[in-house]
Amino acid sequence: MKKGYVTEIFSSFQGEGPYAGRRQIFARFAGCPLSCFYCDTSYARDPRQKLCNVLFLDKKTRIKRNPISTNAVIDCIKELLTPDVHSICYTGGEPLSSAAFVKEIAAEAKSRHLKNFIETSGISARAFASLADYFDFASIDIKLRNHGAVEEKDYDRLYENELECIRSSIDRGIETIVKVVVVKNTPVEEIEGICEDLAGLDVKFVLQPVTAPSYLQSANVVPSIKELFELSETAGLYLHHIMVIPQVHKFMHIC
Repeated sequence: MKKGYVTEIFSSFQGEGPYAGRRQIFARFAGCPLSCFYCDTSYARDPRQKLCNVLFLDKKTRIKRNPISTNAVIDCIKELLTPDVHSICYTGGEPLSSAAFVKEIAAEAKSRHLKNFIETSGISARAFASLADYFDFASIDIKLRNHGAVEEKDYDRLYENELECIRSSIDRGIETIVKVVVVKNTPVEEIEGICEDLAGLDVKFVLQPVTAPSYLQSANVVPSIKELFELSETAGLYLHHIMVIPQVHKFMHIC
């Protein structure tokens, strides 16, 4: 049995993408090698966090010491299950940074007839392929150059891994969501290039206007409605399922 580092486990409503509003049990894995300027879970970037916070349905938070075992995570999931739960959401941080641990948890959840949903930045196509067979849904981010996720010299490699994760997900029959966070003055040509690369693939494509963290509230980073219309229209030249969806949980003031 493997052990790994988890930042928090809790039940909430999905706040992003086409499954916004669906109840999920979230396992937020520790560690992320990216540095996106808009990150709203920067507290989860440390790969060796000492403690895992588990918010149970009685609203009480219980602390578990990391590293935590697969069985301990599954026990928390079992305690958080409610009749309306859609799936178990493996998020981060970056779950692919803990691929073997995530795979073991997902396999156990699958054996209990639970659906698995992964949210990933697609940092490693190899890591994604190692665990993909246990997932029903995959939400894969494509980072733009202006996100600052990686140094410019490493961007093309990140992008190729993201595309390979998307192809791998589709090949395995996983319902695949591609999400792109867009900021003010996002180049239309960059979105068009991405959509050209995705043309012909069966994906749900989500343009997500950035939600500025508190320290960026005064910065002019949120795209205008006019920009969002233009980006959506551009995507529609290549893809069939295009959505513009903000982070709904921010408006609901929930996790």
